[in-house]
Amino acid sequence: MKDKKFVGLIGIIATASSVVALPVSGAGFQISEQTVAGMGQAFAGAGIARDDASNVFYNPAGMLANPNRQFQLGATLISADAKFNNRGSTQRLAGVAVPSSGPNSNGGDDSVVPNFYYTSSGDTFKWGLGVSAPYGLSTDYDNGWVGRYHALFSELKTININPAVAVKVSENVSIGAGVSILKADAKISQSVFTGPGRPDGKATLAGDDTEEAFNLGIMVTPTTSTRMGLGYRSSTRNRIEARVHFTGVPGVPASLPAESTITLPESVFASLSHVFRGKTEVSGSLRWTRWSELPELRISTAGLPDSVSDYQWEDVVMWSLGVNHQLNDTWMLRAGYAFDESPVPSAANRSPRVPDSDRDWFTLGVSAKISKTMRLDFSYARVNGDKSDINNTVNLVASAPGAFTDTLRGDYSSSVNLFGIQLYGEF
Repeated sequence: MKDKKFVGLIGIIATASSVVALPVSGAGFQISEQTVAGMGQAFAGAGIARDDASNVFYNPAGMLANPNRQFQLGATLISADAKFNNRGSTQRLAGVAVPSSGPNSNGGDDSVVPNFYYTSSGDTFKWGLGVSAPYGLSTDYDNGWVGRYHALFSELKTININPAVAVKVSENVSIGAGVSILKADAKISQSVFTGPGRPDGKATLAGDDTEEAFNLGIMVTPTTSTRMGLGYRSSTRNRIEARVHFTGVPGVPASLPAESTITLPESVFASLSHVFRGKTEVSGSLRWTRWSELPELRISTAGLPDSVSDYQWEDVVMWSLGVNHQLNDTWMLRAGYAFDESPVPSAANRSPRVPDSDRDWFTLGVSAKISKTMRLDFSYARVNGDKSDINNTVNLVASAPGAFTDTLRGDYSSSVNLFGIQLYGEF
């Protein structure tokens, strides 16, 4: 029984490690909030904005939309709700099905996402630097909740350093390129099944990884009032090294090493903007992420068979429409809407760590000029997720698949409130 528990624990941790093995990702873990001003118009026109230095991240060619030196420092508070409603969760213990014990829980949590951007001045050549958090995760469930064998705490923090350059190759065409160095730190935990009627143990996994990537972009300005852009961010191959720490689990080492190698998807960001009468700008954007590059997650642990989690995530699209209006010399108003697809294909592939679903964004923003060179941006976004079903099964003892399992069956109601503030300057 000791060996069965040992292998079972590794299987559980392998499933949980999906958070660690996905330090960078698309819709599921992607943080869209790279710019507070852009959030005010649902990120429509991002990458080609004339008054937003985050072009470094979205489309480096867009730095030449503005010849001035630009500085940008901002932060967004993300306050999320992820309320689970149990609808018949069960455990299978040696062939006998019993109802799962424990109450419902809200996995939503609060986090702050910062960003910083700087670009040089120039009409035909510019360089820039972006420091941002493009990916992240924060969910936190109550101890003892009904899905405790699937997830308790999940946290992913990233920092991305992205230098880039842009060159004007003709009167109407600019191109750009950049490199990224991304550092990811993750910590996750869950309860561990130690046997019928026995107290739960706990497993906590912590790991980190640093990888490199690149981004490319092109911007076309057919008229002085119209800009079009296409940005590309490369896929990466990540090797995650971590350690799993156990408490309250008899006969198991205090910690074990774990490792996973995974290819993370490429993405494309397209934008179009047009200015009417010099005061009102209407924009649209489309982001495509190739999540089909993630059919599974494979975890290797020394001396044990590989554990494989079936994802089968799908390619997704986020599209947005937005508008900004220059009210007077001091104030600019912004508004937008976006629809964001989830890559999760079915209830069986949905995890309580990321209870992802299709979602609608409704955004508002205001910008106030505070000096000849400086401006403050404020934005608010309400994100409403579709009610999503979950019917996810994990093996409590991996060496006896199907004999000891936990099935989390129910639905999630999710929503997010986002509040952003940003200082922007041109010199």
